[in-house]
Amino acid sequence: MRTPGIEKLPFVIDAAGRFSPDRVAVTFDDAPRPTTPEIDALIAVEWERQTAIASREDRLLFNGPLLRYLSHRVALDAVGHPARFEMVVGPTNYRDFVGTNLFNHDRIGEFGWERFSNPVGTTATLMTSDGRICYGRRSAKVSYHAEHVHTFGGAFEEADRLPDGSIDPFASVAREITEELGIARDELIDLTCVGLVRDKEIYQPELLFEASLPMTGAEVEQRWASAEAKDEHDALVFLADAPDAILPFVQSCGPIAPVATGALFLRGLLQWGEPWFETAVRDYA
Repeated sequence: MRTPGIEKLPFVIDAAGRFSPDRVAVTFDDAPRPTTPEIDALIAVEWERQTAIASREDRLLFNGPLLRYLSHRVALDAVGHPARFEMVVGPTNYRDFVGTNLFNHDRIGEFGWERFSNPVGTTATLMTSDGRICYGRRSAKVSYHAEHVHTFGGAFEEADRLPDGSIDPFASVAREITEELGIARDELIDLTCVGLVRDKEIYQPELLFEASLPMTGAEVEQRWASAEAKDEHDALVFLADAPDAILPFVQSCGPIAPVATGALFLRGLLQWGEPWFETAVRDYA
């Protein structure tokens, strides 16, 4: 996108559109992350440092397999509108993510983005039945963006691979929402992929989704109170799902992750069009 002033946003939009499950394809390539001895040493040192910090703070930090960004493309229909989203992912793990994107993102110019872990996040914007957008304020105990407003979700995991080698991104984000909020997959009405953004802080690619809920904000809070992974967030936060509510929220809500800002700007772009987006970019501070 070439909107004037877009470079000041804390995220990059790599794809935008409304893609239902039958218009999204994610496939796996087992090509390993390109690396160097210097990056491997950096990762090892950072992992040791972060596990020591986690131990002192009584936090659990463990390695596990994730899936990294390799490429994507958006196919257009006959009139030039986004019609299909395709992505290729490969193997990585949380240890490499910690040692590159999370805590050594300032060295991306030295090593190159393609050598970073770059696990693909899968998170969602949720709309309640009483006309509000719902996000979470992350716990003080999470590894990154603690106490920030954030979308709900996680990242592609090895368990998301299907027998044919493809990945179901909708199952990935739905699983995380169930864990974090206690909301079942069949309660996510019109779960739709709406695009891909990259966080300009840690350069992680994030596949964004939207869904409507058949419940009010108060009912969402009741579900969250008994959710399996309730402690990932300290609170739920809400704003009106309205064109004049998004930018004031971003500017006044306190710490907010770039991904959440990106999700709100994508919501505005797809719901209210380019004039809304251009105005929001102009007025963003």
